[in-house]
Amino acid sequence: MWSGIESIGVIFLIIAVGFFFTHKTIWPENTQAGLSAIVIRLAAPCLAVTSITAGFDRDMLASSLVLLLIALLHLAANFLLGKLTSRMLRLRSGKKAIYEVTYTFSNIIFIGLPINQIVFGNAGTPFLFAYYLVILAAFWSVGVSQIAAASAALHDGATGAFHLSPSKIFNPGFICVLIGAGLVQAGLHIPPVLDTALDYLAGLTVPLSLLVIGANLTIFASGVPKITADEWWIMIGKFIISPLVMICLLKLFGIEGMPFYVFLLSATMPCHMQTSILAQHYKVESAYASKLVGLSTLLSIGTIPAWVAIIHAMM
Repeated sequence: MWSGIESIGVIFLIIAVGFFFTHKTIWPENTQAGLSAIVIRLAAPCLAVTSITAGFDRDMLASSLVLLLIALLHLAANFLLGKLTSRMLRLRSGKKAIYEVTYTFSNIIFIGLPINQIVFGNAGTPFLFAYYLVILAAFWSVGVSQIAAASAALHDGATGAFHLSPSKIFNPGFICVLIGAGLVQAGLHIPPVLDTALDYLAGLTVPLSLLVIGANLTIFASGVPKITADEWWIMIGKFIISPLVMICLLKLFGIEGMPFYVFLLSATMPCHMQTSILAQHYKVESAYASKLVGLSTLLSIGTIPAWVAIIHAMM
């Protein structure tokens, strides 16, 4: 349990470096924009390929269809709840898009993976990747499309209506999801030299993402402002509503044992880190996105151990 808290502590230390370097103007003014471009166009796509090829094989893909369906239904429920609550809160423009994407997607890999390995060991990893595959594909298609549409409305005078145009769906991240799944399905292996290079580039995703989040959080240098109603709704959605919806779906499909516990714990994770990076890249409410990511990660120091205790009581 303590190791899980330490993992979150490491995340905040790296965020603090980005915050300090930006607040003290140690690096150039546009550094965070350059870092976010590296993550979106290079590091995260490489991570998509390496995560899928390392975490899946052909048999696992075939045997995970029910779990993939549950993950998809859970994601759809979060998406609809995000839409419903954003309308209830009367959010508009870029803030509406960031709210809905943040409500929908969670930090399954950067926090979820180490926490799951600490709690369940390697036995839970295949089930986590089944959940992650759906999150990965949906985030780099639907999530990117929503933020890109909001960006077009803010900067190009477009309507901002959400639609899945090919130019938005087939971004580097989603293309690499398809490449990774295609390699697994075809039973092909990445050549060792290329695989090692991809691993190095993929390894940039987490630290660079955290540095950008820290850089964006410098607007709170004089103190964290009051948490607004929409931000409270995000926290309630992440740490209470999301796991309860997951429990209902798992019970409905009769899932028991390790898949049940891994999926439930994964549904309690904080906001998806890459939402903040996309917001920076597309210039859509990046400070708001960073605040949601930072706040939810901070609260998860308490909520994750609480849910782990609940899961252990259920086992």
